[in-house]
Amino acid sequence: MSSKMRYLLAVFSVIVMSKIQAQEIVVNKGKYSDYYHMMYKLESGKYKINSNYGFNEGGQFEVLVPKQYFSVPAPNCKENIIIRMPWSDNETKKQALYKKLVAQKEVNVVLELNPYINLVNKKPLKVELQYCNVFFRHRSGDYYDSL
Repeated sequence: MSSKMRYLLAVFSVIVMSKIQAQEIVVNKGKYSDYYHMMYKLESGKYKINSNYGFNEGGQFEVLVPKQYFSVPAPNCKENIIIRMPWSDNETKKQALYKKLVAQKEVNVVLELNPYINLVNKKPLKVELQYCNVFFRHRSGDYYDSL
C-alpha cells in the first residue's frame, strides 16, 4: 500500500471516528444530580437482541452493541455495550420497540447513561462509561423516546 493511500485511509478513519464521537449528549438537571441522555441510532447489522434474555415481564430486554459502534468510550468494556430496558407496568411501547429491533430495523432510541458514567470534561462535555451497560430512557413508568 502506498504512503498516499495510507494517508487517505488515516484521514478517512479520523473523519469516521469524529462522526461516531459527535453524538450529542443532553444534560438534564435532576432533583439530586444531573442526568445524561443521548439519541442513538441502532443500525441494522450493528446490534443484536440478547436472545437468551428475550422479552420479559415488565417489558425488560437487552440489546447488544459491539463496543466499536458505540459513540461513548467504555474503557473497561471488552466486547459489547449492553442496552437494558428497565421494568415497568406498561409494556405496550416497549413491545413495539422490541418487535422493530427483532426485525433488525434501523431505530433511533433515547438512552440514559446514568448511573455508570464518569464525567471526563464538563466543557466541552465528555463522558465515559464505567462499565458495559446503559439503559433505555425511562420516565413516568414507561420508555421515554425524547431527550
